[in-house]
Amino acid sequence: MISSSLKDLFSQKDFLLTFELVPGRSVRTRQYREILRFLEESIKYRYFEAFSITDNAGGHPALSPIPLGKTIKDLGLEVIIHFSCKDKNRNQLESELLALDREGLHNLLVLTGDYPFYGYMGKAKPVFDLDSVQLLQMITQMERGIDLPKEAPGGGVKLPAIPFFKGAVVNPFKLTLPEIWWQYLKLYKKLKSGAYFIITQVGFVPKKWMELKHLLEAGITHIFAKFLGKKEIYSKEEDDAFQNIPLIGSVLYLTPSLIRALLKGRIPGILITKEVLQQYHSADSWEERSLDLCAKFSSILKGLGYKGVHLCGMPFDYDVLSRFMEKLSQYESKWEDFLTEFERGLVKIELPKGDITREIPCLLKNGLDLEYKGKKSLFYYFNEIIHRIFFDERSPIYAPLKKVARSIDKRPLLRDITTKFEYLVKKLLFNCQECGDCTLWEFNYSCPQSECAKYLLNGPCGGSIWGYCEVYPFQKKCHFVSAFERAPNRENIYKFYNQGVDLTLTPRDWALYKKSSWLNFFLKRDHHRP
Repeated sequence: MISSSLKDLFSQKDFLLTFELVPGRSVRTRQYREILRFLEESIKYRYFEAFSITDNAGGHPALSPIPLGKTIKDLGLEVIIHFSCKDKNRNQLESELLALDREGLHNLLVLTGDYPFYGYMGKAKPVFDLDSVQLLQMITQMERGIDLPKEAPGGGVKLPAIPFFKGAVVNPFKLTLPEIWWQYLKLYKKLKSGAYFIITQVGFVPKKWMELKHLLEAGITHIFAKFLGKKEIYSKEEDDAFQNIPLIGSVLYLTPSLIRALLKGRIPGILITKEVLQQYHSADSWEERSLDLCAKFSSILKGLGYKGVHLCGMPFDYDVLSRFMEKLSQYESKWEDFLTEFERGLVKIELPKGDITREIPCLLKNGLDLEYKGKKSLFYYFNEIIHRIFFDERSPIYAPLKKVARSIDKRPLLRDITTKFEYLVKKLLFNCQECGDCTLWEFNYSCPQSECAKYLLNGPCGGSIWGYCEVYPFQKKCHFVSAFERAPNRENIYKFYNQGVDLTLTPRDWALYKKSSWLNFFLKRDHHRP
């Protein structure tokens, strides 16, 4: 039921440009007036096929994308609404999607979203009720028409289908193997969940754009099947479909203040390389050098066969943009030369204890021969033994324990004692947050509710840096990196691939909060429910 003109542009054009807009805190500022003037001028130039609007970028409060999206649409221009999980629970997400449908704003870029940075009288509470994979699944259901359960208000009916056209994001520019693995696995989940196009995070290492394209061309299920030694997960049908997904690369216009922030690792998910920094050391004008770099990277993306370029941070000045377009036209035939110029991808990060210089690795090496070294841990093996004895359906005591759980659940006092005992033990061992739907086994005994700042279940956000959490950089490891590193062999990584129905874990059910996850597990009330 997709009727998006953006979809038509993808099929009609070989290469397109999109422009990212970051609305400020108010419609009464000079910045907002400059955006409006810039959009009106764009009708004359027609450089860009679509304008995207960020959703509280950087975790800062800002104008909702909807009113600016309406303005763009009224001007006869194409708009992409950034739609993130960080500030809204699942009910509000659905409400806002219905509002977007009412305004005819159907092109979406679905993201996890940046962790809240500050807000009125202090830092705002992060929500992240759904992750980006679960949100994509919900929107896909809305495209088909959601069947309302009978117990819901006005239930027992099927809602009309909504023609959303949604994309997702991937960040291949990572410094560690676990981060890259998770980014590609989450990309696969996003594609299976209904993403129609993919936009990369900003990066300055062309070999990673090549790797991402190679991943889809070679077949993403083929790659995972080979790495895990699981031939049964290969799907030619899926791989053939995903080969045609439009890929768009993000290119960032750099300024001196932005370079300083990137060097300090202050912008989640974006790393700057020494090759790029050296370009500025010899530059007479940083503005001209920034335009030059944007044009070079854009020409590389076009040469690699990407569907387009997503321009970020560009000034609202068509004199400047016209110079960019001229440079891009000049550089298109030289794109292979620029591959060599930025070939290595040495990332530099300045820290109080000293600088870090690391090369961004490629996950796919030597004809897609992926490397992995397991890690043996007493903590892991102890918990694995406990799991196999008490919670594995193949255990001889599983069936009796299920009967005991059913009996305890019928007796409030016993149920209360069981719950308190369980959470006492798990608080000491895992800093348990009493969610009532335990996923410790799925993550090699690293709890996402206590270890992930965004409570994500189906893969990390794109903001990790050198294996550390976006929210606690260089202090606390990303939960998903910890889960990966605890796996003693590839068999224990397979559980990440095969976590639940269609690879995904279901959203947390808040009806289970502070109730015994042991009882919920045996009685199939948690994510193991049919």
